[in-house]
Amino acid sequence: MKDGVVKATKNAAGKYYVDRKQCIQCQVCVSMGEGFYEMDWEEETAFVVSQPSGKSAERGVREAMLSCPVDCIHDDGEEFGDAFS
Repeated sequence: MKDGVVKATKNAAGKYYVDRKQCIQCQVCVSMGEGFYEMDWEEETAFVVSQPSGKSAERGVREAMLSCPVDCIHDDGEEFGDAFS
C-alpha cells in the first residue's frame, strides 16, 4: 500500500482498494466498474464492493481505476502489461 493512503472501510479484501482521503465522490468508478464499486455516503467515499475474478472482470475494474480523475483507486502494485493499457 502506498504511503499516506487511508483505505475505505468497506473495501473488499484483495488487491484493489479506494483511498478515502482522495476520493471526491464523482462516481466515475461506480458507473464504469461493472458493479465492482459502490458509494458509501456516510464515509463519503467509493469502495471496492468485490474483487474481480477473470480477465474480463479485471479489465472493467482496471479501466475504472485508470479513469478516476483523482487517482484514488489503487492496486497492490502488480504489473499488468499491455493487456490493460
